[in-house]
Amino acid sequence: MASVGFGVQFLAMAQVGAGSGLWPVVLSRVVSVVVIAAVLVPFGGPLTLPGRSWAATATAGAVGTLAIVLYLESTREQLMAVATVLSSLYPAVPVVLALLFLKERLNHRQVTGLACAVVAIGLIALR
Repeated sequence: MASVGFGVQFLAMAQVGAGSGLWPVVLSRVVSVVVIAAVLVPFGGPLTLPGRSWAATATAGAVGTLAIVLYLESTREQLMAVATVLSSLYPAVPVVLALLFLKERLNHRQVTGLACAVVAIGLIALR
């Protein structure tokens, strides 16, 4: 289901005109919070976070917002296909973070996938 959300967001951001400024990003963040709250309430989930979870949540939100701003800017300045392909490589980031911070081990298929992603980025950069 998350992939549908990412796809809808990428397609919506690609339709935004250059004169709209950062309002699409603001709207995107507001809609994200409303959707999360709408999902939590029926299931009885808490709308507050315990203790220091706020710092991690705020950091994740800030990084996500920066990612959307950069994606929006890239769609305005470059080919849409390049921006979409590069942004679709986001699943590699948690894998690399797990390697660095959690000392996770990769199997051969994961190593092959990461190697293909690196080669793809290189090929796109050469274009």
